[in-house]
Amino acid sequence: MALKFLHLVVVFLLSLSFVIKSPAADALVFDSKSYLQRYGYFEYAQLNLEAGASEEQILELAMKTYQGNFGIKPSGILDDETLSAMMVARCGNRDITGGVNSMKPRNRNPAVEPIVGVEL
Repeated sequence: MALKFLHLVVVFLLSLSFVIKSPAADALVFDSKSYLQRYGYFEYAQLNLEAGASEEQILELAMKTYQGNFGIKPSGILDDETLSAMMVARCGNRDITGGVNSMKPRNRNPAVEPIVGVEL
């Protein structure tokens, strides 16, 4: 009975999360869906996909949008770089409110996006 309950809990958590394998731990479960919802990415993805999109499609677009906003190559997958960015302490303000992305996607290549006010 306890094993069956544990199995159901694990299945539930995996349906809401991505499983990340890292050298530091065999498996780290991070609730990326809740994180993306908290900062407006999930709602933004829902608004930008056609009606009837699967939750998997919504999560993928939400993750790609987050990655683009933080200068990470948009893969739609919770990789080590994305997880590290999500774990950094930050304010509680949403990045996206009412479907409007208030962040400018970052580009890590300064040759492509020069710093404002600095001549190259």
